[in-house]
Amino acid sequence: MSNIQEKSLFDKLNLSPSRGENESYNDYTIRRKRNNHIMKKYLQHGREVFQTVFPDGVTETSLENLQSNE
Repeated sequence: MSNIQEKSLFDKLNLSPSRGENESYNDYTIRRKRNNHIMKKYLQHGREVFQTVFPDGVTETSLENLQSNE
């Protein structure tokens, strides 16, 4: 059994359930809804699909680019 550590696809996103010090409540709710949507899609499609769609990991910019292409 190998002990390979895979790089997280979400290390560039704020997945914290708590609101940041300088984050407005509106921004906080938008971020939480977006995070829930991302995690739902991740669980539906799996890590391999997310690695092909987001080779550098999931970022704000990559999500905006994906939404603009739809």
